[in-house]
Amino acid sequence: MTNYTSALYQNIKIRAHQKKCFADFDDEKITYRQLQKSVQKLTSFFRSHNIEAGAKIIIMTRHDKHAITLFIAALLEGFTPIMLSAETKSNRVQAITDKISPQLIFIDEEFQAVDKVWLWLSEYFCVFILGQSNTSLLSKLLNKNDKSDQHYPNFLANYDLNEPACASQAEDIAFISLTSGTTSAPKSILTTHANLFEHLATITRVFDYNDQSRIFNNLSLAHNDGFVQGPLLALYSGALLFRPQAFSIQNMERLLNTIFSKRITHFITVPTILSLIERLTSNHDYFEGEDFRYLVSVAAKLDRNIWDRLQQRFGIKICNMYGLSETVAGGLFCGPDNDTFALGTVGKPIDMEAIIVNEEGHDCSVNEEGELLLKGKNVTPGYLDDPVATASLFAGDWLCTGDIARQNSEGFIEIVGRKKAIIMSGGFNIHPDEINEVLMLHPKVGDSATIGIPEPDWGELVVSAVESEVTVNEADLINHCRQYLEPMKVPKTIVALNKLPRGISGKVILSEVRKLIENVIKNSEKNNHKITHNDIIDLAASVFNVSPNIFSLNTPADKIPGWDSLGHLNLITATEQRFDVQFAMDEMMSVDSLQRLLDVVHKKIKT
Repeated sequence: MTNYTSALYQNIKIRAHQKKCFADFDDEKITYRQLQKSVQKLTSFFRSHNIEAGAKIIIMTRHDKHAITLFIAALLEGFTPIMLSAETKSNRVQAITDKISPQLIFIDEEFQAVDKVWLWLSEYFCVFILGQSNTSLLSKLLNKNDKSDQHYPNFLANYDLNEPACASQAEDIAFISLTSGTTSAPKSILTTHANLFEHLATITRVFDYNDQSRIFNNLSLAHNDGFVQGPLLALYSGALLFRPQAFSIQNMERLLNTIFSKRITHFITVPTILSLIERLTSNHDYFEGEDFRYLVSVAAKLDRNIWDRLQQRFGIKICNMYGLSETVAGGLFCGPDNDTFALGTVGKPIDMEAIIVNEEGHDCSVNEEGELLLKGKNVTPGYLDDPVATASLFAGDWLCTGDIARQNSEGFIEIVGRKKAIIMSGGFNIHPDEINEVLMLHPKVGDSATIGIPEPDWGELVVSAVESEVTVNEADLINHCRQYLEPMKVPKTIVALNKLPRGISGKVILSEVRKLIENVIKNSEKNNHKITHNDIIDLAASVFNVSPNIFSLNTPADKIPGWDSLGHLNLITATEQRFDVQFAMDEMMSVDSLQRLLDVVHKKIKT
């Protein structure tokens, strides 16, 4: 049988001998030789602790360099790694570990019994990952409570070099990825070695990756588009991975300029970033370097108008790639070839079969809407220990995507909606049930309904309505959600109702919930009036859904809950609407506190 990992490790060894660079993190680099050495020492560590073949290993860290190295070492030794975002809250991580039963957990030292909600970690074999400081020099000199040698990566100095087993077979599980689902019952998607490496071969061929390619991909490593089309694709094709910090309003121009300076050939991003590029950048030459070849949009539907405007502005073809975690990363490709490219579509299947069926399961005619079904070597065998969910995922041999699509007479497929109740925000799939479950933990909430409302930059925003017989404060509910949910899942608006609208059967009518929420948002808009310090404070509190008592005008942006890239855009937009002003790009980027925001508004009104 095919041994994919053996070939992958041979690639690492060859490039280590050639003294090639594997990954560039902007502020540091990893060579193939360094990667090989770390993998070999981790192999000795695994064997010294009798980690069994096929063992599940959770990796949860903010340090991308360590996350990538640990994942690759586990994959090559025949384990099944699970990558989690460091933003994942304790209750969800605990639910995942209870379901998966990992033999080993790699997790940042900040979670080491600092907070009582993480005390359950003591039940598992945990290895703690050092922060950037790696303990102070003074503590090392004085040898005071310095446990750094017991933490990763410092403890690797205690281990010899050993070759990884590279013995996994095609149908063995390569890794597991998690869907949003609910906190209490997360779905665990199985990806076999055959799924992974057959799909890597497809992506490599479609976009012409080779050992001269340089991939710009700084998407989350906890999602397949970040990891598969980042470090794994680089290893497979011999390309260099460029992985700088995540995009923000302040660094967008600088990072886009690195496409030229780093001689990037492939830029992989999501529609949200493309939307922000269109709105917030002023130059037109980011992709004019002679090395640049492909811009690939992944993870969510790319708005046709934004797509067209960006292509006209930059004079390039933007490729669009459609797939699910259940298909590793892709399956349908719009571009780069002309015969697969049609603006506004997800193109055509490559190395897959695709059909569109109606509710009776019959093939749809041309331009008739129905559910998109897929079949191919990259399709998951199902969900871990969940035969019911696995059975519902398939119709015979076909994977049911849950996406509503239509196919034109030339064979191009367009996604027009979703059958499943999933919110797509910023390239992330968010399940309303997970948010409702958290909201209903609040003692004042009787029931909850969550939907996505359209937003041009983020696709959809998460908003909720709760049923409560007593007065409940929106900011309190938002803060409650922050304790249990990653930032992108926290609702941007929560509306409290005496009763949620229900049908005869008692089921919540989501269309009515949507109308109620939209009306509340519309009615909350206020007329312009003389601007005071309190106006800015109250506006920010409303945008970020926090109490105005927890910050002042001079509180730095990174110290105010909710002031992330999305929050920044929402704050600027709300300010423009409220005070009838228009921010220039440099003014928008200069806002790093509410005092600065107030100063800009005053200046604009006076002029």
